[in-house]
Amino acid sequence: MRTVGQILREERERKFYSLEEIEKVTKIRVELLEALEADNWSKLPPATFVQGFIKSYGRFLGLDTNKLLAIFRREFSEHKNPPRILQSFSNPLTTNRFNLTPSKLISLVVVGLVLVFFGYLWFEYRYLVLPPKLEVTYPPDQTTVSEESVDVKGSTDPEVTLSLNNQPVAISSDGKFSEEIKLTDGTNKISLEATSKIGKKTKIERTVFLQP
Repeated sequence: MRTVGQILREERERKFYSLEEIEKVTKIRVELLEALEADNWSKLPPATFVQGFIKSYGRFLGLDTNKLLAIFRREFSEHKNPPRILQSFSNPLTTNRFNLTPSKLISLVVVGLVLVFFGYLWFEYRYLVLPPKLEVTYPPDQTTVSEESVDVKGSTDPEVTLSLNNQPVAISSDGKFSEEIKLTDGTNKISLEATSKIGKKTKIERTVFLQP
């Protein structure tokens, strides 16, 4: 009785197809097609994949795939023909896991302390050298309003002293502030000044026009 490989090879040769042409259509590599036609199961992947190859190959050649699979199951024995284990499975990639040793722990602690130290130096530098941060989110400069009052909003450093038109302004713990001021008809000047504990100052001015 002819084997699956013999049937496929004879039908392919009868229809004058090359293995390269079969490869292009079925997407099965030539070396696997050769092993399939030679019934060389040791060079093929597990039986589930082989049956898929037989279906694709047989369907392309116009053969009865059910009969081909029946012949394959009869002649193929998992015990006598163990499936080839692909190289990627037989030699899996080793994963380098991070092992926390005492020396690594000490290194991590040292790095953490260094980062904290430099963070502290940056904070001190910013506090001693740079003027305090001050941002006014409302109102925008040169804006026109119709209400007789406006809420001046923004943010600054929580440690500074803030004044609005020479009047003290309360600052929340996160540095935000909101203060209402009365406006007069025409042009109104708004002056905000943040002063750090060592006397560094940042000043922002806004012009607001009132048109009732």
